[in-house]
Parts: sequence; C-alpha cells; structure tokens
Amino acid sequence: MKELLQYVTGLIANEKDKVEVTEQKDAVLTKYVIKVGRNDTKAVIGREGKAIKAIRSLISMAAINKNIKKKIPVEIVEE
Repeated sequence: MKELLQYVTGLIANEKDKVEVTEQKDAVLTKYVIKVGRNDTKAVIGREGKAIKAIRSLISMAAINKNIKKKIPVEIVEE
C-alpha cells in the first residue's frame, strides 16, 4: 500500500523528491500520511478534492484485493 501511495503521489506532484509516505499503525487501525511540499498540496488534493478522493478510492480497492476489510485513512501534510 505504501509503495502504491508513493507511486501515485509521485505522479501527481511536481517535486517528487519531497514526497514522503509514512505508515502509522495503531492497535486497531493503520493510517497513511502523505507529506508533500507546499507547492504540491493543491495538486495532490485537486479541484474540489477530486484527486485525493481518487487516491483514497484506489487504496480502498487495493485493500479489498488483499482481503483487508477495514477502511484505510489517508491524510496529507505539507512540509
């Protein structure tokens, strides 16, 4: 999942070297945090949030493919 997020976000972002994806595990839930540069935040979120919605949907489909039945949250943080 982490590699998929890194790849997709790298395709969208202009500054690919500043894209960082971290995985935070809890007892109950696994969360992914995407860290991008200031100029790329708008690109990753997209107009009316369409790009981030598509990324979240892609991650949900990948989770279903791996038989993970929990929702996987994805957050964006800018440097």
